[in-house]
Amino acid sequence: MPYRGRVAAPDDEGGDPACWSSRVCPECGLFAVEDPPTVCERCGEAIPAPP
Repeated sequence: MPYRGRVAAPDDEGGDPACWSSRVCPECGLFAVEDPPTVCERCGEAIPAPP
């Protein structure tokens, strides 16, 4: 007997844009609040401006 219930919607494939990747600390992975260049609030590592 065929299924007569609701059809499941596809999963949302959204997420954060890749352009925010420049805000991720290369040392500890914390997301910076400010645009680079800046310094990581957690570990003090420099987060350089994107090329």
